[in-house]
Amino acid sequence: MKLLVFSDSAALRKQMEDLLTSGSHQIESRDIAEMVAKTKDDGFDGILSDYDSWQRSAALFRYFECLDVLNQKPLLLFSKSRKAPSLKLRRAKAFTAHCSLPVQNEEFQAALQQVTAAA
Repeated sequence: MKLLVFSDSAALRKQMEDLLTSGSHQIESRDIAEMVAKTKDDGFDGILSDYDSWQRSAALFRYFECLDVLNQKPLLLFSKSRKAPSLKLRRAKAFTAHCSLPVQNEEFQAALQQVTAAA
């Protein structure tokens, strides 16, 4: 399974990558510029993103016509809240799992399994 790690924060992207290195998943990391340029390739099965990056970038995804591709993929969202927040421009029927920050390994593994099953 190929997972796309998206975050504006290089430190958070690195943390997500470190969590995924123990598994058998292929990982590709992107910032907003790479997301807009390469998302139409659609060579990934799931997305890992943080709440702030998604909220800031959703309108750009729609403008550059990437949002439909992203809304078809399961999303594992990281946020500081314990409860899953609502997302701007995310389809209600699209599968979205939530993991709170700081990341607990058990919670992350359970959410990752949900994303893998939904892909």
